[in-house]
Amino acid sequence: MSINNNTAKKTAPLISEGDRQFIEQRDLILQEINVTMDSILNGLNELNISLESSIAVGKGFESVSELWKTFFDGLESVTDIPVETATNEHEERIEE
Repeated sequence: MSINNNTAKKTAPLISEGDRQFIEQRDLILQEINVTMDSILNGLNELNISLESSIAVGKGFESVSELWKTFFDGLESVTDIPVETATNEHEERIEE
């Protein structure tokens, strides 16, 4: 049995104090990175939800927008008379 214990001691990796501190610091930094990445992911999810709701509100106004567009297009076709001509006709009516 003493041969097996000596063999185990020889094959077991020896970790120095500096290596141990490095590994601990690395693990802490990796945990911080993990927490930060989770926070970023949550923020992006919230932003995505907010953008989706904004788009939904915008789509709700599409029909109103089309109605106003039709209205203004109709006004343009009716008011194709130049402004000067309309003003002159109005002045002539007043003089009569």
